[in-house]
Parts: sequence; structure tokens; C-alpha cells
Amino acid sequence: MSRACAVKHSYFDLEAPHERLALIASLVTSGKNLTAAEVRQLRRALFEDESASRDEARALFDLERAQDEPCAEWTKFLIDCLTDHVVWQSRPTGEIAAEQADWLVRETESCRALTGAALLANVLAEAHRAPEWLVALARARVAAPEIHAALAGEAEPSSAD
Repeated sequence: MSRACAVKHSYFDLEAPHERLALIASLVTSGKNLTAAEVRQLRRALFEDESASRDEARALFDLERAQDEPCAEWTKFLIDCLTDHVVWQSRPTGEIAAEQADWLVRETESCRALTGAALLANVLAEAHRAPEWLVALARARVAAPEIHAALAGEAEPSSAD
């Protein structure tokens, strides 16, 4: 008995899984910051039924780097999606292998400092086992002066108010 695949309807009108990577790439080249509504639609369109592949995860990092001032919904989506990819979709589930940790660290080095530190912290919070060096690196990143400066900057009211 064959099962028909239900078509997902979204803002981006994706119909096939192979279109997911192309969608992310097009958003990277558009050079615009995603709105909260677009992020919600992207979440539904991309990961309603599946998790991100390694190529899609790389493309999401590219999209992170392409945005000047991402909305909070984007950062949460990125952290949720990549945590799922690293911790729950890799085998053995819940364990971060050294190769996976190396890849994650390389990718987060070119993200905004706060986003990269938050992603590492979230991955480690959900993982059952991770290399000790990754734990030490994440602690060092969270303690870095640029993280404290970024957090202080977010807490200040904008001058336009």
C-alpha cells in the first residue's frame, strides 16, 4: 500500500523536500532580515515533518550570517533547528561526537557572538554526552566580554524611544 505525501502549504509554497535547500539559499541571496511572520512560515515549510539535513543546517548558518539584525524569532528558530540537528538527529541520539562538535564550533565561530554562544549552550543543555573540550569552549564563549556587552546592549532601551 503506498502512502501519498501530503503537500505542505505555506508562505513559501514548498511542495517537495528538495526545494528546502533552494529556499534557504534564495533567502541568503536576498540579503534581507527575515520578519517574525517569515520565520514562522519558514519553520512550518521546512521542518514540520522532518529535521534539517547537514546541507540545510549549513545553509541555515549562511542565512544567519547574511542577516544584519535578525528578529528574536529567527534566533530561536535557528537554535531550535540546529540543536535538533546536532543532538537528536545524529546517532547515537543525545550524544555529540567529536566530529559533530568540531563542525558546530567551526560554524558558530562566524555567527554573531551571542547567537553562537546561545546555540552552544542550548546544544549542551539538551545533550546527554559531549566532549569535555566542547563544554569548556562553550563556558569560555559565554564568559567572553563581547557576550556581556551584547547582553547589556539588548537590555538598554533604544535611543529612538
